[in-house]
Amino acid sequence: MKKLIYVLILAVVALAAKGQSGDAKTVLDRMSTTYKAMAGFEISFVQKNFSEAEVIARTAGSASVAKEKFVLRIEGQQIYCNGPVLWTYLVESQELTISNFEPEEGAINPANIYDIYKEGFTYEYKRQDNINGELVDVVELISTDEDADFTNIVMYIGQKDAYLKAWDLIDYDGAKTNFEVSAFKPDQAFDAKYFEFDEEANPVQHKEDLRNE
Repeated sequence: MKKLIYVLILAVVALAAKGQSGDAKTVLDRMSTTYKAMAGFEISFVQKNFSEAEVIARTAGSASVAKEKFVLRIEGQQIYCNGPVLWTYLVESQELTISNFEPEEGAINPANIYDIYKEGFTYEYKRQDNINGELVDVVELISTDEDADFTNIVMYIGQKDAYLKAWDLIDYDGAKTNFEVSAFKPDQAFDAKYFEFDEEANPVQHKEDLRNE
């Protein structure tokens, strides 16, 4: 009888694990579908760098995204990407670098964060949690690439709207960087030129074009 009970417990645990895996994919797919349905969106966020459990740095940033195009503003940098070309502008020194946009697998940018789980990661459902009064599903992505910048990405996805509320990036040393969304504007429309750096509107003291190298 004890042996039968033990076998039944193992079966229940196995089914629970299978259910969590299925839940993870459902949650991630719903998030991906939600963002892909938008023409564009704007996001403001707070980045926190941790040393063990202590916050050692805090930075505010923002991003505008339309499909594969994005503008990222953080720590005195403005990064523009219209798909094939990337402009990196340092505001204080007025330096501009232009390059081809050739992201590596597993590399994270504002235009792919909601789709990154589809290649180079396994994933599992962790738990239900609460962020600023909103219920979220917590899903952990585990990198399968030994050369990836991060081993794990923990996503906090809203149960009500499938929006990404926060995410943690964890590197090989266990150091964590947390991003929490402070404002989100869905269904935004942008002119195509919005994602290209405007040299007439921004002073440039030094420019380096790496596209032909």
